[in-house]
Parts: sequence; structure tokens; C-alpha cells
Amino acid sequence: MTAPALVRPITAPEPIRPRRVALRLLGPLEISVDSVEVPLPQRKLRQLLATLLVRPNAIASTEVLIRELWGDRPPATALAALRVYVSQLRKFFVRHGLDGRWCTLRTRAPGYQLQVNDGILDMVCFDRLRVLAAESAGAGRYELASRQYREALALRRGPTLEDLRESPALAGAALQYDEAWMTALTRRIDLDLLLGRHAELVGELRRLLAEDPLNEAYCARLMVALHRGGRSGAALVFYRRIREQLIEELGIEPGLELRLAHQAVLADDADFQLEARDSA
Repeated sequence: MTAPALVRPITAPEPIRPRRVALRLLGPLEISVDSVEVPLPQRKLRQLLATLLVRPNAIASTEVLIRELWGDRPPATALAALRVYVSQLRKFFVRHGLDGRWCTLRTRAPGYQLQVNDGILDMVCFDRLRVLAAESAGAGRYELASRQYREALALRRGPTLEDLRESPALAGAALQYDEAWMTALTRRIDLDLLLGRHAELVGELRRLLAEDPLNEAYCARLMVALHRGGRSGAALVFYRRIREQLIEELGIEPGLELRLAHQAVLADDADFQLEARDSA
């Protein structure tokens, strides 16, 4: 009698792990897959990708792209070169598994369209979190709003597109997002003042002022934080010093926000609250 054959158990195939993809512009241009940076060393390809990413899902004309890549005096071969760069960028997406689900570069008259899963683009995530934070603050949910602003602020790794600021569109987008980041930071500081975190804010504001000494928004908030922490005298001394610096270095008196903070300290107004404004 023969022994029964051994039956091997059927094992289920390992599930396909979803990839984590990130396209980052809030700092140097960076593409990462599963937390590993994917290099795109050619400068013209980096410029092309960044120019398309600052207008996600919009059509960029060949005329605009040529101007962004070569300025006002492009070579006679610019259009042919642009087509080569587009082809190389498509191959880059395919080679790293980005084409299709994550981003697709299509030819769309009068130029090209980069369709992007907006959940992977840090600028879009930043904008979305800012909107959510503003809505939370408007509803009086200050703790949640502070966390949402912190999450948005953490997306920045340095000056926006700091390695690709030569062209008008990229320089403009970079300045826009740098200003938006500063506004978001100021609003988060205002929320933390409302939440009574003045003690922790003093150190943070002094650090920010070490990097940007005449930033009046930070100066005003440092005065409020010192005053609420029982250090009104230090706030007034600080105001006098900043006023002297503004007059000596810039030839101007303190602006309205800083003057209001000064008046609030003099009046011992513990409820005084500053409010960050969007940059023009």
C-alpha cells in the first residue's frame, strides 16, 4: 500500500503594499517613493516638472514653458528641445512607477497638462490644511485649528523652490507660498496666545526674531506674550529697543500692530488679541 502524497497548503499571495509617493515644492524640489528620494538631476527637467506642478492639472502652453525654461531669448531649437524634455519626463514617471495612478503628463493643446493626484503634492496639502485651520478657528475650535496649522507648517522644508527660482512663474509661486507660510505661522501663534501658551511662545518668538529681527508681527506678539506672562516691564523695554532700531535702520516709526501691542501693555489689557492678515 503506497503512502498518500503530501499535499502542500496553498498560501495566499502577499498583498501588494500601496506605494507612498510625495512631490514636494515647499523647499527644494523633491520626489520621493516609499520615503526614498528619487533623483531627477537634469536641471531643465526639474524646471519643467516644477513649472507644471505649480499649476497642477492646468494646461501650460508651449510658449509659457519655453519662456520658463529659456527666458525671453530662447534658442531656435527650443520647441524641439521641450518635446525631448517632455518625453524624458514621461519616461522618468514610468521608470519609477509614478505614471497613471499618481501623475500623468498629457499633450493638451496648446501645450501640456500634468494631472496629479493632489494628495501627493505638498502645496495642495498645505492649502487644504490652511483652509481647515481657518474654518476650525472661525468655529471657536482653537486647539484643533492650532494643530492643523502646525501640520501645515511642518510641510515646509525650507524656502519654497529654493533651487529653482530663476523663472518668473517659479519665483512668483515661491514668494506666494513663503508669504502664506509666514501668515499661517503668525495665525498659529495667535491661536496659542488665545490658548494661554504665552510662556512657551516667548522662546519661540525670540528664536524667530533672531532670524528676522525687525519683523513687526513677531515683535508685537512677543510683547503680548511677555505681558501675559507678568513681564510687562520687559515688554516695554523691548518696544523701546525695537522702535529705536526701526528709526535708526529703516527711518520709520513702528507700524499699527506694534503700536497697538504697546498701548495694550501700557493699559494692562490682558485680553488684547492680535489678528494676522493675509499678505497682499
